[in-house]
Amino acid sequence: MFLVDTDPGVDDAHALAVIAKRVADEELIVTTVAGNVALDRVTANAAWLLATLAPGAALYQGAALPLLGAHEHAEHIHGYDGLGGLPRSEDGQVPVQPGHAAEAIAHAYRTHGSSLKLIALGPLTNIALALALEPSLADCDLVCMGGSPAGYGNASINAEYNIFADPVAAESIFSRMSRVTLVTWDLTLSTRFSRAQVDEMFASRSSAATLIGRLEQHRRDVDDEYAVRSSFGRADGLAMAIALDSTCIRREVSHAVEVGVGGLAHGLTAVDWQDDTERPKLRIIQEADAEAVLRALTL
Repeated sequence: MFLVDTDPGVDDAHALAVIAKRVADEELIVTTVAGNVALDRVTANAAWLLATLAPGAALYQGAALPLLGAHEHAEHIHGYDGLGGLPRSEDGQVPVQPGHAAEAIAHAYRTHGSSLKLIALGPLTNIALALALEPSLADCDLVCMGGSPAGYGNASINAEYNIFADPVAAESIFSRMSRVTLVTWDLTLSTRFSRAQVDEMFASRSSAATLIGRLEQHRRDVDDEYAVRSSFGRADGLAMAIALDSTCIRREVSHAVEVGVGGLAHGLTAVDWQDDTERPKLRIIQEADAEAVLRALTL
């Protein structure tokens, strides 16, 4: 059983398409969290995307705010609606199930136990709330797109957005959960694809490829800076590829990670390279096999 916690987002859309291709609808739960844009918008985006990608998947709405502070959106990257202002009908949407996403996550773990795999593509608020509701969730597998041990920030000078958006939630998880795989912004920066390779990802005639290819083309049409790039990262898609296919991993290390809150350290992911602290060690992916990732991301 797979549960994807997400804040769609064009990158999230591609990641959802990847897992929907591999996993039966009834084996997929999707939960939303405020992130790239506000909660009502990311939930509407997820409902619209799933109508094409996985109409039988269960969808739950989650946290509108981080555990502390205000919502930090990324509209300057993803557009006011999270999908770059793509013209679309709102008619086809999967229903949002009753209940909060954190309760759905806790219930999924109680039901499926160690067979449940969590994949977090946005801020970690829902996962932290679920951990408070169900402390045994600490033993669950979690693949998390987030962090920048090297300090190459995309939300501040040294912090990656997902962790920056709710560092309290991230610190709660990294200090308590024992089976976390961290797919970092640093890894995204080192795992790049050419324009031709990105086009290859969406070259098939499948409904998923058509949908995500349409999102990709629209971003090129409306974002001049994006349109002239010669190489492209796929942050959420990379995390999904690694979550689903271990052959995508070339090199990894295992160390504790502490998250800063406030000031210059807000959202900073500090790795205990010397293993001096008594905290759970996270699996940090340091090198990916780009060809394997390309195969995983091709729809």
